[in-house]
Amino acid sequence: MATFNTASSGNGNNPAVIIIAVLIIAFLAVAAVYLMQDHRTGSERFGDAVATLPKGVNKAADKLGDQSPAQNVKRNLKDATN
Repeated sequence: MATFNTASSGNGNNPAVIIIAVLIIAFLAVAAVYLMQDHRTGSERFGDAVATLPKGVNKAADKLGDQSPAQNVKRNLKDATN
């Protein structure tokens, strides 16, 4: 009776393939965040500007323009360290 070796390299347990797949998914997620558009209404932008006014006129003016989520993360990190 012949015995067959069931352990083969094509069974999907290759760690390099898994790591590459995770890196590709992470890259796509970051790219999606950077490409998102700002969907705030004019009144929401104005409200954000008024709420930020005590921190300075320049920061309040920044709230009136388009802001991607990536820009918000960078700005919030910068504000937290200052």
